[in-house]
Amino acid sequence: MKSKSIAIFISVLLILILASSSIKSQAINGNGPYQATGIKIGEVNQTGAIIWTRLTLNAKRVSSDAPMPEILYKDPKTGKLRKLTKKESGTRDKTLDPVVIYPKGYNVNNIAGAVPGTIGKTCIFYKAKNSTGWKSTGWKEVDPDHDYTHQFRLKNLKPNTEYQIRVESESESGVKGQAIEGRFETAPTPDQPAKVVFTVVTGQGETDHDAGDMGWKIYPNMLALHPSFFVATGDNVYYDKLGKTKALARYHWSRTYSFPYLTDFYRQVDSYFEKDDHDTWVDDCYPKMETKFMGKFTFKEGQQIFLDEVPMGDHTWRTIRWGKDLQIWLPEGRDFRSSNNMPDGPEKTIWGKKQKEWFKNTVRQSDASFRI
Repeated sequence: MKSKSIAIFISVLLILILASSSIKSQAINGNGPYQATGIKIGEVNQTGAIIWTRLTLNAKRVSSDAPMPEILYKDPKTGKLRKLTKKESGTRDKTLDPVVIYPKGYNVNNIAGAVPGTIGKTCIFYKAKNSTGWKSTGWKEVDPDHDYTHQFRLKNLKPNTEYQIRVESESESGVKGQAIEGRFETAPTPDQPAKVVFTVVTGQGETDHDAGDMGWKIYPNMLALHPSFFVATGDNVYYDKLGKTKALARYHWSRTYSFPYLTDFYRQVDSYFEKDDHDTWVDDCYPKMETKFMGKFTFKEGQQIFLDEVPMGDHTWRTIRWGKDLQIWLPEGRDFRSSNNMPDGPEKTIWGKKQKEWFKNTVRQSDASFRI
């Protein structure tokens, strides 16, 4: 009986230690600013990485119990507001003009899942796992015009090395806010054989999350595989039904990436992002597309918002070499796309001439065993 009590005590102690460790990694002080949308670690290669940060007004996302706005559409014949028919919802009728109606007392900052941003500064401290000396990026102000974000470019890193990071926040008056701890691994060099495990996700509709206010069950399951990196191949959010303004489009990103399962995943895994139609603008979209269906929100705004919400380098089309045996390509499928109604022919394109030539050349030049 005594040994059983000791075993129970040890089990409880281990649970408490693990819990305190988890809290420490994303400790929240009594004061803001906070980082409720977490961090994203992207564009990692042999010697560099980009760390995406965002400051938030509140420590947590607004509860899913809060109300949502209603989207009605102005009938082109009668001028009256009405809901979409099932057929119209499927075809994204270009003649229907949307109107966003918030419940009384609500706006984009306090509807279900909202995580409004706030001004302040962020700073990253980083070091190789077995090193004793921390380096610092210095403090940088987040940009309200880019959703209160700042992206840090880390350079001169060592290949095939695990790095520890700590992202700190500070108010304009110098009050320390929430800090988030994370990790990432740089890629091995092209002559270095290495085991590689990576995971891929596409089509991430927020309304399909299957773990309640935690997010999606797939994220802790992917994390358990200890992936070398992660690829999000587009449709990271779906603007079509609700993203009728620039503010509501940004809201899609903050409500999705504030789920605890996601914030825990992205602070520990190298991630590469692609965009597709639904996280650029609307279903099957292209640059010259004209429609009233998305209201005041434009294709061009969608392009910029994507760059604001994920870590990204000079191009949304790029290739990453991961050791001797693996090279991946992440193409851009929306920005250079011909109009869908353009007659088929040699000039009709999805990738554009420059990207197509880049792709052909880099594939030819690659000596990786696996080219994906």
